[in-house]
Amino acid sequence: GGPRSRSPCRRRSPRGGGGGKSGEGGNGDEPITTIFVTGLPSDARENEIREDLSWAGPVSRVVLMRRGNERNAFVRFGSVRDADRAVDGIADGKLQVCETKVKAEIARR
Repeated sequence: GGPRSRSPCRRRSPRGGGGGKSGEGGNGDEPITTIFVTGLPSDARENEIREDLSWAGPVSRVVLMRRGNERNAFVRFGSVRDADRAVDGIADGKLQVCETKVKAEIARR
């Protein structure tokens, strides 16, 4: 597989980030364990998503969203490794969610 052209994502300016106080010496770079899944079927259910993704590791939270006729979900795992594994599995097509080929990426804060 060669480098696939990705559509450029709108860059949010690094200045003036959401004013969150970062504790424990972290300057906002603590690991992200949440993935963003898009392209879910309209009847996707939280527990289905949790079950389908649990092979990558324990799922601590699923948040389903609907945008127009699109179904997306934020899924949080217990560790970065599990989140990475889920994204890789979905990208490889090995992992289907709700019997559907979906897309996934590490969630940006």
